[in-house]
Amino acid sequence: MSASSSLGWLAGAALDGLGRSGPAERVRRAMAARVAGELGRLKGLAMKIGQILSFAIDDVPVELREALQALQTSSPPRPLSQLAPVIERALGLPLRRAFASIDAAPIAAASIGQVHRAVLHDGTAVAVKIQYPDVAAAVRADVANLSALIGLLRLLAPHVDAERVALELRLRILEELDYQAEARSQAAFGARFQDHPFISIPRVIASHSAAEVLTSGYVEGRRFPEQVGADEEARSRQGEVVFRFLHGCLYDWGTLDADPHPGNYLFDRDGTRVTFLDFGCVKELPAPLRLQLRGFARARLEGDLGEARARVQQLGFVAEGAAEHADRIVEVLSRVYLPFGRDQRQRFPSLWEGVSLAALVGRESVRLQVRLPGDLVFVNRTVAGLFQVLSRLGATANWGRIAREYLCDEPPSTALGVAERAWKDRRLPAQPTDR
Repeated sequence: MSASSSLGWLAGAALDGLGRSGPAERVRRAMAARVAGELGRLKGLAMKIGQILSFAIDDVPVELREALQALQTSSPPRPLSQLAPVIERALGLPLRRAFASIDAAPIAAASIGQVHRAVLHDGTAVAVKIQYPDVAAAVRADVANLSALIGLLRLLAPHVDAERVALELRLRILEELDYQAEARSQAAFGARFQDHPFISIPRVIASHSAAEVLTSGYVEGRRFPEQVGADEEARSRQGEVVFRFLHGCLYDWGTLDADPHPGNYLFDRDGTRVTFLDFGCVKELPAPLRLQLRGFARARLEGDLGEARARVQQLGFVAEGAAEHADRIVEVLSRVYLPFGRDQRQRFPSLWEGVSLAALVGRESVRLQVRLPGDLVFVNRTVAGLFQVLSRLGATANWGRIAREYLCDEPPSTALGVAERAWKDRRLPAQPTDR
């Protein structure tokens, strides 16, 4: 059975109410594991969609969501011998002249490339990201068939606006094929967070980067699965770092690293810093849209339902003529952007704790009134993805109080907040608000 037909069987079975008997459960999980394995081998577009669906869209069957978790951090690697010609062609140098040494085994393998540790001739340790030689043509061929992409999204997530999501997916995925564009984005993030007290961005090595090769400074650190087993104090501190990174990017800067799966973080072993990796998928928000989002989130934190309703309509989430459904849509977006809600210290909650998106939206007639503005496809994905990372990390803090620093211009509420405020005062101009 092909990946597409397997996906169709699994999605249909889950959404059509297949029983939960022991045999049915075993069949579901076996099929989900097979689908995830096939997507991992396909690389490119199919695997990228699998990564997105595994934590960003609620309607994916639970068995498939769980099986796809493996795609977030790794995929089957390729031998370095297959990738050496890519390096030599891109850099215009024999491999031995480009690097003093390069490890044969990759340190990470993802949807369109893999990463090897290497050493430059001056002794600098680097991470070399190499694009698979056949992936660009395959991905471009896939996204050129927009109707097929729309059909796949309708199959796997029938309650999203497939056309809008597909268009945004195509644009962002094509951008990920250009490692020179990624190098520019990574350098911009590095400049933005230069000398930050707890956020690190690896330095781009421009002399060893090209369209299919991206070389960065090598950074040591714990991967996400290892960090989940750390003590609560370290998990909470570094969870707060991730939370602050998201809020600073979204509400202060308006530029998001929009690929939030757990493989893109390195956690310092002493618990003091987080290094953010992979800037192939970056979303820039127009200032008016950023301020509208900030206004919506602030209104919900302050309990102003009328203001929140107005912001949701201005943002374009409510279909024309469907204002009577605005309160329900406010509730859905509040779950996405402010799942922590209460002004108290708490473990970061599961995004859909106790209720699904479909249940929140309710009847089919109401679901059809929810629009997904094109500019917010990857914003929603990023927020939902990072919040699920925080939930899985088990980080504990007063998240509402920290959020108010960014949304309501309140004073720092933690030691990290004090350190970041001092850094902002030294480096950054005052941020615009819509008060």
